[in-house]
Amino acid sequence: MAKAGHPYPQVEPGVAALADPRVVTVPARITVARALVRARAAGARVVVLGPRRAVREGELARAARWGLGPRPAAPMAWRDLPTLPDTAGEIEARRALLAGAPLVLVRRGRRVVGAVDGERLPLPGVESSVLGRLERAGDRPSEARLWLLRVAGKIGEGMGAPVHAVGGFVRDLLLAPAPPGRRPAPASLPDIDLVVEGDGIAFARRLAEEIGGTVLVHRGFGTASIEAGHAPAGAGLDRIPLGRVDVASARREHYAAAGALPEVIPAPLAEDLRRRDFSVNAMAVALAPDRFGRLLDPLGGQRDARARRLRSLRPLAFVEDPTRIVRAARYAARLGLRADAATLGGIRLAVECAPYPALSGQRLWRELELAAAEPCARTVFELLVRWKAPTIWNIVGANPAYLAAAERLARWARGAGLAVDPAELALLALLIGRPPAAVARALDRLALSGEPRLRLEAAVLAGPLARRLDAARLRASAIDRMLRPVPAPALLGAWLRAGARGRRRVQWYLARGRAVRPQLTGADLLALGVPRGPRVGATLDRLRRLRLDGALGSLAEERELVKEWLTSGKEA
Repeated sequence: MAKAGHPYPQVEPGVAALADPRVVTVPARITVARALVRARAAGARVVVLGPRRAVREGELARAARWGLGPRPAAPMAWRDLPTLPDTAGEIEARRALLAGAPLVLVRRGRRVVGAVDGERLPLPGVESSVLGRLERAGDRPSEARLWLLRVAGKIGEGMGAPVHAVGGFVRDLLLAPAPPGRRPAPASLPDIDLVVEGDGIAFARRLAEEIGGTVLVHRGFGTASIEAGHAPAGAGLDRIPLGRVDVASARREHYAAAGALPEVIPAPLAEDLRRRDFSVNAMAVALAPDRFGRLLDPLGGQRDARARRLRSLRPLAFVEDPTRIVRAARYAARLGLRADAATLGGIRLAVECAPYPALSGQRLWRELELAAAEPCARTVFELLVRWKAPTIWNIVGANPAYLAAAERLARWARGAGLAVDPAELALLALLIGRPPAAVARALDRLALSGEPRLRLEAAVLAGPLARRLDAARLRASAIDRMLRPVPAPALLGAWLRAGARGRRRVQWYLARGRAVRPQLTGADLLALGVPRGPRVGATLDRLRRLRLDGALGSLAEERELVKEWLTSGKEA
């Protein structure tokens, strides 16, 4: 019987109490298929491929289903895993898992005798408060956003469905410095992503009623988008626009094939965070009134945010969805994040596993459009080229020099008030110098057809035009005659391929040359006696050429010249 006031020793359970002994060690160079056979024969849940490197049996099985059985297993394994002796305490393993480690290997001497699996061990995650950051902005749009988040939390509480803000909204909140005092209001509010542990669509409809928004439902994914209305005047916010809110039911995902759209299954919030792409996107802020502003960080995202580190959540993340590679480049360029070694290894693996028949060209093109719309688009595409990611678009051997040139061209076009499609220009820069067959394969992969395809083909194959533009002596009228029948994208392609002289000529033509017109009109020519019909157009064209070459000045000069042509009988 326990005695009151008697001191009893406190015994901490060892790491062995958490570890699963079902592990098997295999040669480092083994294939996925062979490693899977060895794991199943040994009844192992974890396969060890060398010091601090291991992979779950389920991950090997998924890779095999995707047709990766003949490939080496090592690139699909977790690397740099923490290892503990079997005499270590439980708390050490839990700390490693809370820091973001997926597995902790347990060794006896040099032999791995067990593994602590973060997916099988419920972890509360690191909690802290970000309420101060939410409230500190001080500008009216941010106050409206805070009002919206509080309303969402109250609605979720009333429905018995906990609601959390997740994704980019939380990531950017933690990445941004928390400046003292008031900040200037942003031009527009960022989108807000909400996750509901329950019926996300029903919640979205209820929230839209409350804030006066319009709902678009994506039932197959259990998601909805709200084009939000305005904060009510009664809240003292003067009907400030609320932006867009994306709502999803908490879920896990199953990828039937590499690159396919996932099948979704309802799941708790912890699993929803774990299935995401990067640790900095796997944090959540509670919105329930009694926990409002509490940050949930079960995978070490806050630590990575402080270190400006981009860390993928599993080695096969980019094989599951190769469009994440473009997302990684966008985050790295825009947010100043640096991909860690494991993330770069996952990207290399995904590039090597191309092509992805289940990944549609439309999805690839959409990611290319998003990359081209970034403020630092050139850096995004330079990263993608460095990672050899354009291979997934059937583009091999892209020249980064054309990306720099495309950036200069886009800057000049904006200054000249000319509209240029950034996605088409970026793709053009990636394709310049490729042979026609290679260009066709890339456009096929991106499912481009019709007018967009014709424009890009003409632009990529504008090398001969560029060479003619670089000729030493060309009159302005000759440049105009050369460029007038050329579609605008082909002019951009010629600019990219041309030297300094040719580029100046394209810019002159686009900014000034093509707008040059005679001062006389067709009606004026008829009044002077030019016969109706093709002679009117031919005369106007001849006058335009002379004006381009600087041979005409005033309206009177044009009129006298036309009279001379008519008197002499010379054809225009």
